Amino acid sequence: MPPHKARKAAARSAIVVLARNWFQFLKDQGAQNIALPVTVLFALLIRWCVGLHGYSGMGTPPLYGDYEAQRHWMEITVHLSPSQWYFYDLEYWGLDYPPLTAFQSWICGIVATYINPSWVALGESRGIETHASKLFMRASALVLEFLVYVPAVVLLFQSRRVQMSWVARQTAIFSVLIQPCLILVDHGHFQYNAVMIGFLVWAVYFAAQESYVAMAIAFCCSFMFKQMGLYYAPAVFAFLLAKCFQPRHGIVLFVKLGLAVLGTIGIMLLPWIGSLAQLQQILFRVFPVARGLYEDKVANVWCAVNVAVKLRSIFEPQSLVRLATGATALVFLPSCCHLFYMLKRADYTQRANAVKLLKYGLLNTSLAFFLFSFQVHEKSILVPLAPALLLIDDEPWAVNWFVQVALFSLYPLLFVDGQHIPYWVLAVGWSFLRSCPGCPADTQIPRTVLKLQWLSTLAMLAIHTAHALVPAPASLPDIYVVLNVTFSCAMFVGFLGYFNYRQFTCAQPDRSGSKQKKD
Repeated sequence: MPPHKARKAAARSAIVVLARNWFQFLKDQGAQNIALPVTVLFALLIRWCVGLHGYSGMGTPPLYGDYEAQRHWMEITVHLSPSQWYFYDLEYWGLDYPPLTAFQSWICGIVATYINPSWVALGESRGIETHASKLFMRASALVLEFLVYVPAVVLLFQSRRVQMSWVARQTAIFSVLIQPCLILVDHGHFQYNAVMIGFLVWAVYFAAQESYVAMAIAFCCSFMFKQMGLYYAPAVFAFLLAKCFQPRHGIVLFVKLGLAVLGTIGIMLLPWIGSLAQLQQILFRVFPVARGLYEDKVANVWCAVNVAVKLRSIFEPQSLVRLATGATALVFLPSCCHLFYMLKRADYTQRANAVKLLKYGLLNTSLAFFLFSFQVHEKSILVPLAPALLLIDDEPWAVNWFVQVALFSLYPLLFVDGQHIPYWVLAVGWSFLRSCPGCPADTQIPRTVLKLQWLSTLAMLAIHTAHALVPAPASLPDIYVVLNVTFSCAMFVGFLGYFNYRQFTCAQPDRSGSKQKKD
């Protein structure tokens, strides 16, 4: 090799993920015991700092925003009977999430009433934005995330069933807990998405432990907390059905899973199960077809196509529902069929391979739903992002890039919320700690991919710069949002193709045994 090429190759191999360097340093110093506490405390600090900035609808009466919606649901659930929860004053943030969210709001409302009843006083607390009430709301999001999501992430990557070195495990936990999109949406904009995603991670953990009934229960909790959890349903169904076809499980597992799913959903619907009208109202509120094909400006195919073809003006709502449903099924079916076919094979028994294939299936299915399904929100990109992050050790450059684009796609939402400083700090921080060209030396990025990533980064920076310096023309007031949507959608379609390719090409069973990787 010529000297100049050798020097370049050596330089490339010296570029590693800085987070990985930190954990390698701790290992070399014999300080492994402090790694996890430091990671958790750092993740907590970032979330608390983001919470010091704005949130959805801050100081904008009469409806405010998502922050007020979450607070208002605490107000109505703690003061009204469950029979009124899905009917009460639907024009002012009527409850439109599944029952587990309602129960979470009820519990938080009880705690709020105990501390200061004025925070959730029925009809009198609307729009309350006192310092103490905001502190309580921010703390509730933190507590719920650290009760559900964080333990699931730690247990999954610490599990002996996951074949990773100690440094890789700690780097993965650190990376998943500091990924900026979930932090900015839950602790900036303000929601409780980490609970839904946490239950999904629990489901993957139980899959790795071969506890399939527990996996089914955890998944039911995910979509009974937020209906977007159903984006994972085809992949979970394919995985569990395939397990039922394996000789050592069979019909017994099928019956157990059926009873677990029906029992979990039945328990959560218990307050309303005696009234068909109540169940119909819950269904109507949770799946609001009347709202239209998509919400605001979201980086999915229908919103991007709307730039040139006004689908909502051409088709009736029911036709659009059928179009979106058909397109979504057409896109996710190859991944799910492949997942089912591979896992039902008698010789496909390696746990690590099965769980890895499940992660790809969850990612490809949920990304298909985000891009093609009906009534998608910008924040729904968090749904495919969750299983993608579980593949961060297998797909370092692709997941890093995916996070960058997902964060960029959320900018219009975060800009309105006044999250400029947290957005840029976390964007730069993620790129510095995790992103390409900072990839592990043993998984170098193809040169073409590296060039494409730099081009995409320059494109995103160009749109940001133009938005900051050049006022949008009066005839095109949403030009920068449209550019964001179009670019992000094109990138997500590319990621969907890549991750499907990876699922199909990485599906062969590992014949090397279960021995863990060495550092």
